[in-house]
Amino acid sequence: MKILSIGELLMRLTVPDNLRFTQANEFRLNIGGSEANVAMILAQLGWDASVLSALPNNDLGDRVLQELHRFKVDTAHIARIGERVGLYFLEEGSSIRSSRIIYDRGHASINDLTPEHIDWDAVFEGVTHLHWSGITPALSLNAAMVCQEAVDRAYDLGVSISCDLHFRKNLWAYGKKPIEVISPLLEKSATVLGDPSTIQSLTGLEMESKKITAIESVDQLLPDYRKLMDRFPSIKGVSMLLRTIQSASHHNLKAVLVTDNEAFEAPTIKIDNIKDRIGGGDAYMAGLLYGLNHYKDKQDGLKFALAISALKHTISGDYFTGKVEEVEQIMNATQLGKIIR
Repeated sequence: MKILSIGELLMRLTVPDNLRFTQANEFRLNIGGSEANVAMILAQLGWDASVLSALPNNDLGDRVLQELHRFKVDTAHIARIGERVGLYFLEEGSSIRSSRIIYDRGHASINDLTPEHIDWDAVFEGVTHLHWSGITPALSLNAAMVCQEAVDRAYDLGVSISCDLHFRKNLWAYGKKPIEVISPLLEKSATVLGDPSTIQSLTGLEMESKKITAIESVDQLLPDYRKLMDRFPSIKGVSMLLRTIQSASHHNLKAVLVTDNEAFEAPTIKIDNIKDRIGGGDAYMAGLLYGLNHYKDKQDGLKFALAISALKHTISGDYFTGKVEEVEQIMNATQLGKIIR
């Protein structure tokens, strides 16, 4: 398997020790980006991985590439153009205080990338899966055009296409409405991760389950997910990570998956003393792709996705680091919290 992820690479600056932004004298650096996180995780799980993006040709751009190279992610298709690496700042919550994020990603290199910069034949060499998210086409008209071109070419080549339907309202500032940009992308996508509210915002489809205060089972999502699949027949699976927040450091996670003729639910995993929840959804997306391609039973694939997301919550940084065996221990409820010798 080979995954090609398309999206912006970011530097994350975190206030240490649960201090507030207004108390900060220093920041801790992490590298990430939703789509790149998926690539780095799948590379650790044994897939070949490549990222299509852009970075400035300076030391900061080099630092981002170093992170990808740690996991042997192919960076040959990251154009060295533009002037900025996108940033975001994180204030980590504690107990009843929520985490806060401030973005500083204007004029980042990804917005200078156009389809003409890309050697498309080389980009898709050996690729079996393309992954995009709702963030990339929201960034700029250029980013949307690159994303659409990638999806069109992947579809024509028979590459399986997945997406994580993030909705960032404040990013959609270049004149296009989300519905006109996202719909053509979904028409060629096969695996979709998204909650009812996000799906409605990006597609215009009325989602009845959006009105439910707390979704507790796949049955509550089934009619809406079937509606999405009827509207976009290329979609063969829709999934969601369900999160119940007890406090900033205590979440309960469960997962659901709806396919053409089946529905699956993975039982709740309770996480106390969360180390870092950022990237939990990206870990889930990577785990879902891995699980559905490596287990005969889709239920096991869903359990793997939930387990790797839960495990990410115990790891600092934007992305999961670890091995398949560690995830399977959580998935099969063995060795939880024990010292492994």
